[in-house]
This record gives sequence, C-alpha cells and structure tokens, in this order.
Amino acid sequence: MDQEFSDSLLLQHLESLAAQLKIEVRYENLADDEVTIHSGGCKLLDRHLILIDRQQPHVERARLLARELSQYDLENFYILPRVREFIQAFSREKNLPQR
Repeated sequence: MDQEFSDSLLLQHLESLAAQLKIEVRYENLADDEVTIHSGGCKLLDRHLILIDRQQPHVERARLLARELSQYDLENFYILPRVREFIQAFSREKNLPQR
C-alpha cells in the first residue's frame, strides 16, 4: 500500500467488507500467561467471528483480516481494486478453499 492509502484506511475497507458479509470483527486483548491465543476466525452459534489481538499494529490487523476474508466468496461484492489485490495475495499464498 502507498502513502495515500494508509494502513488504517485499508483496515476500514476490510472491516466494511466483513460487515457486508455479516462477519463480526472484534479486537480483544488476547494476551494470556496460561493459554496461547491467536487471532483468527471462527464460527460461534451460527455466527462468523474474527478475533484480532488489539495490541497488533494496523498493518498486521489488516493482514489478519485479509487472510480470513480470503476464505470467503467475494465475487459478488464491489471491492476497491487495491483492497481486492491485498486480499487475493493471501488467498494465493495459502491456496485456501472458498467458504
């Protein structure tokens, strides 16, 4: 991403896309001395949820959110080309099946 398209703006676009997909995105403090907790997506009582460690910088939050969103069928959604490319980079990287 370039200077005109900041990490926080990218994150806003990704959060908006998640909302359109009816995926709840929550930023929580995942630090725990007893249990290792990682950011990521899950399904809880028929709701899709993505938990992201709030201590992560915006760029890392965007990467985590893009990785999770890359698992969904985004074909019927308008997404800015640079945001779509950012998401697709994670889809190609992991070769994940579409949800």
